[in-house]
Amino acid sequence: MKKFLSLVLALVMTMSLVTVSAGAKDFSDDGSITYKEAVDVISGIGVVDGYSGGDFKPTEVLTRGAAAKIICNLILGPTTASYLSADTAPFKDVPVTNVFAGYITYCSQQGIINGYADGTFRPTATLSGNAFMKMLLGALGYDSAIEGYTGANWTVAVIKQAAGIGLDDGNDEFVGSKAVTREEAALYAFNMLQATMVEYDAKTSVDINGATVTIAGDKAKEVAQGSYDNNMHKPNLQFAERYFDKLDKTETTDDFARPATKWTFKGDKIGTYADAADVTYTSNVKLGDIYSDLDMSEKDKNAEVYYNGVEADDVAVSKGNTVKVSSSSANNKLVADGSTVEVFYDEDNNDVTICIIDTYVGTISSKEEKVSDPYVVVNSESLVTEKDASTPVSISGSKARFETNTDNFEEDDVVLFTYSQSADEIKSVVKAESVEGTLDKYTLGKNLTLADTEYKYSKNIAFSFGSETSMTTKSDYVIYLDTNGMVIYVDEQEFDASQYAYVLYTQSSNSRFGKDQVQLVMSDGSVKTVDTDDDYTSLEGTIVYYRADDKGEYALRQAANVHKNGSIVTTEDDRTYPISTNGVLRNGATDFDMKNTRAAITTKTGTTVYGNSETVFVVAESDARGKTDYSVYKGIKNAPTIMSDDPTTSPTVETKAVEMVYTTSGSSDVVTFAFIDATGAYVTNGKRDVVFLAAESATKMITDGDNNQYYLYNAVVDDEITTVKVKAAQDAGSVVLAGNDTVNQVVTNADYNNKGLLTSADAISTSDYTTLTGTGVWKLSGSYSIGLGGTTASASVRYTVASDAKMYYIDTDGVITKIDDVKNISSDSTATYIGLLDVTDGDIAYLFIQEVDNGKQEGAGNSGVVLSGISASYSSGTVTVTLTGTNAGQVYPVTISLVNGGTLVKLTTANVTGAATTTTATISAALSAGSTYMVTCGDQSFVLGV
Repeated sequence: MKKFLSLVLALVMTMSLVTVSAGAKDFSDDGSITYKEAVDVISGIGVVDGYSGGDFKPTEVLTRGAAAKIICNLILGPTTASYLSADTAPFKDVPVTNVFAGYITYCSQQGIINGYADGTFRPTATLSGNAFMKMLLGALGYDSAIEGYTGANWTVAVIKQAAGIGLDDGNDEFVGSKAVTREEAALYAFNMLQATMVEYDAKTSVDINGATVTIAGDKAKEVAQGSYDNNMHKPNLQFAERYFDKLDKTETTDDFARPATKWTFKGDKIGTYADAADVTYTSNVKLGDIYSDLDMSEKDKNAEVYYNGVEADDVAVSKGNTVKVSSSSANNKLVADGSTVEVFYDEDNNDVTICIIDTYVGTISSKEEKVSDPYVVVNSESLVTEKDASTPVSISGSKARFETNTDNFEEDDVVLFTYSQSADEIKSVVKAESVEGTLDKYTLGKNLTLADTEYKYSKNIAFSFGSETSMTTKSDYVIYLDTNGMVIYVDEQEFDASQYAYVLYTQSSNSRFGKDQVQLVMSDGSVKTVDTDDDYTSLEGTIVYYRADDKGEYALRQAANVHKNGSIVTTEDDRTYPISTNGVLRNGATDFDMKNTRAAITTKTGTTVYGNSETVFVVAESDARGKTDYSVYKGIKNAPTIMSDDPTTSPTVETKAVEMVYTTSGSSDVVTFAFIDATGAYVTNGKRDVVFLAAESATKMITDGDNNQYYLYNAVVDDEITTVKVKAAQDAGSVVLAGNDTVNQVVTNADYNNKGLLTSADAISTSDYTTLTGTGVWKLSGSYSIGLGGTTASASVRYTVASDAKMYYIDTDGVITKIDDVKNISSDSTATYIGLLDVTDGDIAYLFIQEVDNGKQEGAGNSGVVLSGISASYSSGTVTVTLTGTNAGQVYPVTISLVNGGTLVKLTTANVTGAATTTTATISAALSAGSTYMVTCGDQSFVLGV
């Protein structure tokens, strides 16, 4: 008797334990294989293979040719079958060169398969379940003529016989007319291995009026065991015992104490596979209900109970018993919603075995692929306990490893896993399904409603932010579900700084506002006064997540995990608390210390948090007139150093309290978004956005309909490839050369007007970066190394590239392409470069590589100049240039440019008439002492220090 609860079929199929060893193949699509035991055994003995890509493709349909190969592999064994060939074409559409010709010929000769009346076999056509069953029956010894597998109603006879001997066991939805899939073929072949072979009494064939008639016994009889080993442990001779005598099947229990089957082949273990439970539950259940569901007629007063493979308290499974499997009297707290309770019933001995298996949630912390048995490392987010439901079990070290195809997982994936306490190891790992949405409500310890759908809590639920009580309604979350659709993990939606803002004022604190308005400092540093859908007085002075509807009305939700470094309030801007001296916030900490040379931030005495490359800082500074400037920085290395105490004075003098309101990632101390008022404090300039302008992309001057005049450039703004409109008339002090189409420019602190035009920018600060320029880019050994300059790799200067460096190729048309890995950079002796070397850690943070056509130096026009070398010297207003590799009479344009931060500023170009081999010329140019210049000609350049 087998009874199944359809509600939990998915759970049983997905999380059922399979212990796989050397004999079984680990396919990349294991998770999508329904008949895992069958596929493992059939592939383990070599009857069915996977594909070269490592997958099995279980749902692909089987062709007639592939079916013939399976039959031959079963009867002859894979090695012998591989040598089959055809001397002549077995069918008119199967030439001897067909990959399946040998298999088809053999099966045809043995009477296992037939072709069509038109003389074809159609090897690439799909095969129906009925046709494949007919092949398997033939291999077992059943005679088509005797059994009636011919004629118009052959399928009826085939299905009756196949079902009668269990060839379709395991597929309750078998439809013989449908094309059989690869995993269905594996299942039916697996069942055939365990099916008993048949034979007939002596038979003869006679010719009666031109028709061949078989005269024999009218009934197949089972073949006796004979001298074959009884490896299948059934009466008489099974197919596997004759053709795969090294395949052994043993009844055992698995690591969860469930009845199971262990398969081995040639002494190697293929795997251990749990039997299907007679009944399965996903919550605590009354013992009387188990009695009824099993159709028991006699109680089992000492039914054994196992928790994660370890024996727990026996219980009495009896009629009408209202006590549950887990109660205060036995197995207390071992079963709850989300637990799997599998019940196995041995009717012959009236023995009930109850196996409780918990599902836990974790994340993939790492994976190891370059070992003989690849594995993932699981970081458990759930509390795993022993059978007393209180003693914690540490899942760490080797116990956290799970051998699997690592292609199925990525680091930080949220996964479901099972753990056997008896084996002390993780037994299964699958990726968890997730749902995103806004939290409507939640009931402590029971359920939550997300996007209008209610989800029950699973027993081992965990929260990435530490506590359920930290959740806030109307905020967005990602929930992960166990295989029963219950919530097992709750995480905040991935942080998106662009949707966060600081609430500076609300209607209660500023009479200028209407009833429902707030003033926000946005994540881009802008300040907006917006209409809101509610009164948000309570959110003043905190960080919020916002959404705007199509009418421009804002809905605000307090961000999760907001912290302050004092009793911070918004400055009133009156005589007592003017913004000009206090800034927009007050009541912060007077021992604030944040340096962009380290990750740690001291927000106040005793509190340290950490910034990383993704942390967004909005820094406010108010001047003596009460005007406040908001600057935005991404990454702690790019943020300014901010200190309450001025380190430049001796002794250091306290200047002003610094206010910091910030959010953290979950329960960690890593800052995701920070609003800092640094008015009056010691502040150094942070590393603002780096802007690269590709010279070759510059357009002619554009005049738009509003008479704005600008040049359009392909550009990189911080780490985004985009286009930038550069105003033709730059503001005073700007280092940008508007319209320059010969030299690439790298600048910072770019300002834009309300028309979106870049109006000014500063040179790269030497306190932040050392600017590297020159010709020659070289690929060197080492994961993060590159050579710059020189005519060969050995002559270049080796630099370390930061792991998060921003790198780009620029082609000769000014088209920019991002370089994802330093390994993707090719050596190029003619390419020019601009690199920004971080003065803090000495690594290259930005690298721009300009590709140059053969014979065309960037900005050299179409002169077709090719040189083997260039050098230069300076003395008293004269630059002496030596060109190597010149041709007599050819004109060589030589350009002298000032290296200004990341920008080359062209000073002059002189045409030099070449001599044979080497040419020396002088060029008048007033160069400044202490400056660096670049002398370029054709495909060569020389850095000249004065």
